[in-house]
Amino acid sequence: MKGKRQKAEGKNQRRGRHPLCLLPFAFCLLFSLIALPARAQTVLPEDQMYQIAKQLNCPTCAGRNLADCPTDTCTQWKQEIVSQLKDGKSGDEVLTYFRGRFGDQVLQEPPKEGFTLLMWVVPVLAAAVLIVVALLAAQRASSRNRKSANLPTASSNQATPANSYETELEQQVKDAS
Repeated sequence: MKGKRQKAEGKNQRRGRHPLCLLPFAFCLLFSLIALPARAQTVLPEDQMYQIAKQLNCPTCAGRNLADCPTDTCTQWKQEIVSQLKDGKSGDEVLTYFRGRFGDQVLQEPPKEGFTLLMWVVPVLAAAVLIVVALLAAQRASSRNRKSANLPTASSNQATPANSYETELEQQVKDAS
């Protein structure tokens, strides 16, 4: 009887694993794979405006980007960005417009050309020089340590002022006892 019962339970377990049970999951997976690329292709002007505004400085707040600033001037600039995007301009064209109107200081990241190229090159060169100087100083210090390790030790027969003091003190202690 046990054998028949185990066979019946095995059949019931296999029935629960039928491939048709996975059909709803497969349908949901297929639908999500089709829907995701379609959603990613439509970029709203507000989303594009935010990406452009992150690259611009606020004209009134020092060090703050345009996207995060709530001032009236920044709100006007954001509206200008949206209107230019709706007119068909690209993000680079909008940035060029603001750069041409207000100069390079309007950009959050200075351009890598002309005089501002120094702003990118000088810190890298300074870091390289500091690393070289630190390596040379470490090498020099280690060579000094090696040389001092080769010097005669305090147990040698040469009497130095500190060594003669110690010798005299030891002699007085021996004489006292």
